[in-house]
Amino acid sequence: MSEFKYKHGLSIMRAQPFHIGHAKMIDKMLRECEQVTIVLGSIQEQGTERNPLNYTTRKKMIQNVYRNRPEYPRLKIIGLFDINNPAEWAEYVLDFMNESLPQLGRPDVYYAGSAYDAHWFRNAFDHIEIEDRTDPDFPFVTGTMVRDMIKFGDARWKNFIHPENYQLIEDHFYKKKAII
Repeated sequence: MSEFKYKHGLSIMRAQPFHIGHAKMIDKMLRECEQVTIVLGSIQEQGTERNPLNYTTRKKMIQNVYRNRPEYPRLKIIGLFDINNPAEWAEYVLDFMNESLPQLGRPDVYYAGSAYDAHWFRNAFDHIEIEDRTDPDFPFVTGTMVRDMIKFGDARWKNFIHPENYQLIEDHFYKKKAII
């Protein structure tokens, strides 16, 4: 019998930027799943207010936090373009997973940050785990909140981003503009 509750867990996130709330979910997945796949969505978007970071930067932020941990070989991070058809989202994601990572098999559990995020997958999974964002023992955090702190120069953004990623954030958001 496996030490894990599930064989293969899936979560989709934008991670704009990757923050402690995302890490809390990945940590839970690594405790409960033999294999973990994180799909970074909206990879066609970058440089916008809602999606400032490109796929490579977001993936690197997750790798910076996990690459030195013994669980890292069980963590896969891939990117996915969005489609403009919410009714087909779950089927699209699962087809993409089957084509991209056939050796892992179909995920048997979906992890979401809210009931709203999970509802797209309720007919595709027998098991859905929802991470409680209102846990009184964990700081409330959203990507929008962190982006706004960075945008307005509020240094408290560092309370929600792993130290391994401070430099990436500073390089991206606080670049000095050269004057020629």
